[in-house]
Amino acid sequence: MASLDQFLGSASLWLIGALFLALLMGSCLAGRALRFRLEPEGDVADQQDSYLLSAALGLLGLLIAFTFSLAVGRYDDRREAVIREGNALSTLWLRAGLVEGPAGEGLRQAIRSYADVRVALPGAADRPTIEARSAAAQARIWDGVRTALPAMAPPLGASLVSAANEAFDAASARKAEREARIPGRVLDVVSLYAAISAAIIGYVTGRRGHRRQLVEAGVLFLLLTLALTLILDLDRPWSGAVTVSAEPVREARAVMG
Repeated sequence: MASLDQFLGSASLWLIGALFLALLMGSCLAGRALRFRLEPEGDVADQQDSYLLSAALGLLGLLIAFTFSLAVGRYDDRREAVIREGNALSTLWLRAGLVEGPAGEGLRQAIRSYADVRVALPGAADRPTIEARSAAAQARIWDGVRTALPAMAPPLGASLVSAANEAFDAASARKAEREARIPGRVLDVVSLYAAISAAIIGYVTGRRGHRRQLVEAGVLFLLLTLALTLILDLDRPWSGAVTVSAEPVREARAVMG
């Protein structure tokens, strides 16, 4: 299961989609072959077959809807985390403007450097290195805050410390949201149930013996494949086609000049 989860999280979506579609078609053909073997003369589906098929597809729809809701929820959480970080950086920059003299200039330069690192994060190939640079930049900001505090009034100093804490907490929350993915077991169960449902479709339609049913089933399987690939795409914060824009962080950096 671990290798399957890793494959679903890293392989090309085109490859996953093609394999999933092949899995569904193969399961459908296996179900048809089983029906022909058990009832070679049958050509009319009874009402029980329709009930079975409706129940299977209904439950499959619920599972896909539940999984899609999880993926969209993760996406929304990542988007909100980026917005929070952008707002936190803007607030920190404004509070740093209250610090006068060389200490203030040094602190503002440290904040600029930190914002540059955060802006470069989404497109970075080596993200662990960027995260390490973020930690180092945070340490420089803390050094600047400690240098500035003795010359500041206590209320202003407290607000500066609070703003720095919020910016760093926002960065940590953003990292946690990026690493939060749909549980692999959920994707495994959805894939398994889709394959079983495809076999049930083949078993039910196989009694009729019409090739037209295969075409109709193929269209349904294509729709299911598109739904699964969209779910996987939403669950990939870096490599997917549907990614969260880092514009709030870029806007905060642009204000800093």
